Amino acid sequence: MDRDSPILIIGSGTFGISTAYHLAKRGYSNITCIDKHPYPSIDSAGFDLNKIIRTEYDEPLYAKMALEAIEAWRDPFWDGIFHETGWLVTTSGDPAAAKHLRQSYENLVKNGHTSGIEFVETPEDLIRHVPQLKNSRDLSTWKGLWNKHAGWAHAHDAMKKLGEEVNRALICEQAQALGVQFVSGLDGTMTGLEILDGKLVGIKVASGKVVISAQYILCAGAASPSLLPELSNQLWSKCWTLAHIELTEKELAEYRNMPVVDNHELGFFFEPDPKTRWLKICNATQGYQWKTAVNAEGKSYSVPRYPSDHPEDGIPEEARVDVNKFIDTILPQFSGRPLKGARICWCTDTPDQHFLITRHQKYPELLLGTGDSGHGFKFLPTIGSYIADALEGKERGVRSEWAWREKEWKSDPTRPGDVVKDLRDVGIGA
Repeated sequence: MDRDSPILIIGSGTFGISTAYHLAKRGYSNITCIDKHPYPSIDSAGFDLNKIIRTEYDEPLYAKMALEAIEAWRDPFWDGIFHETGWLVTTSGDPAAAKHLRQSYENLVKNGHTSGIEFVETPEDLIRHVPQLKNSRDLSTWKGLWNKHAGWAHAHDAMKKLGEEVNRALICEQAQALGVQFVSGLDGTMTGLEILDGKLVGIKVASGKVVISAQYILCAGAASPSLLPELSNQLWSKCWTLAHIELTEKELAEYRNMPVVDNHELGFFFEPDPKTRWLKICNATQGYQWKTAVNAEGKSYSVPRYPSDHPEDGIPEEARVDVNKFIDTILPQFSGRPLKGARICWCTDTPDQHFLITRHQKYPELLLGTGDSGHGFKFLPTIGSYIADALEGKERGVRSEWAWREKEWKSDPTRPGDVVKDLRDVGIGA
């Protein structure tokens, strides 16, 4: 492929920015990245205070990719953004979650990465690894995995830094800027495909223009099925809930460098942000949908109801109750504190939690780079290299696991429950 040919990336979130970066590093000089919002897109799942960076996977492909990604996060480029605090992932007794953890450990064994990893089965061991759990009310049923080689990244700052690098960085010793143009607003808001004689000839945007390119890459995350309804059989857009509590300076010092703690049945929380003193908590759930769109077959499907368009939404009352239950159980010294910045975060699942990185079935000029399935952010430094490989037709990026597929929807053992409620049924978007 000619390095000067135009490439259009739709979406400036995790996959989009990473793809722009890796294509530019390979010498592609005519890249445009469009999004409704300036980079990093506020609608992206990665536009967040923090995200977990971990290596445990029961799927060998992602275990290997996660080990590659954490090595990339350790680069000095990410100093101050990636925090290798370790993490503790547990279950209070769910058999599927326990099996998932065991298989994840075995995959690390196969890849020769067991140093700093151990199973923990007693409250004493849990508190030894995470002293901040000393006030928790009941850890007697918790069992899980401690991984020293994990932690978290400041998600928004990470995407912003990589986007800025795309805009201004130098490649090696050459004074060659990484040439990517970011376009937002009406000119950056995709509304559909421009098709002529059955061929894709451009991307329609909200300003009424048609953006023409040689190659197109859709990295629109949860918005993907709303932009291309034919993806509604491949992708399921869902949202999860999060909230924060504000700590004092003294409490901030106590919780600094704390490992990430994740319990399958209750949720997870992070080291507080030193700038805001906010400690983020996510309750455990199968997620929510907003099933308001209809595809060509007449089937309704879920599309995002973004907080950027509906800042009044907040989170469902039942989620607020769950977050407070988490606090009362794990952090009882903070019970009763007001929840701050409570909102929903949208991702898009595939039937088997594999990404969707493949050519569109009808329009080969359009490459799909989506289907994060709630575990994509940790690959920010590396996922764009796989999408770039797919664009170039290289085996590393063209994988059967990431192909357009007709598969049965499976439950995710890392998420409790088996019901995905509609937001309208819990008081939002009715």
